[in-house]
Amino acid sequence: MSSFSRSFGGALLALALLAPLAACTGFTPVYGERGLGAERIALSYAAPNNRLEQIIYQDLALRLGKGSGDVPQVSVSVSEGGGRLTNGLVDTPNSPRQMVVTAKITLTDVDGTVLFSGTRSQTADYTTDAQSFASQEAALDAQRRAARLLADTIRLELLAALAK
Repeated sequence: MSSFSRSFGGALLALALLAPLAACTGFTPVYGERGLGAERIALSYAAPNNRLEQIIYQDLALRLGKGSGDVPQVSVSVSEGGGRLTNGLVDTPNSPRQMVVTAKITLTDVDGTVLFSGTRSQTADYTTDAQSFASQEAALDAQRRAARLLADTIRLELLAALAK
């Protein structure tokens, strides 16, 4: 019986020490009703130069909010590229490919101070075949999917930069 009471006492001690530590954590959830992402943030966005930038700005405005006047400005410069996923020696009718969308992000405060500057990338896979129109549409769809994934990454980066 002494080994049972000793292990039971050890478990109680561990729980007693764990409760104060759990209350001291500095983590703030991004999702949920009390998270950082639940608030609307007044940001202005630069004018898009292409369709991928427009997708990213629209997604950010939808999820973060849009403001006017003296608010921080987000600027995103997007480029895309891609290539084959495999270099097989056997010819097949389908070719797996990967689209890479890269963005240079700058978050500037009202006074001109750069709050965040960085580059982020996202990828989306797609398949091409002998039908050129279907292959072209698959590449465009992969660009859009990668841009939406990139917008979510940028949103989290902006939330982190604004929380500092």
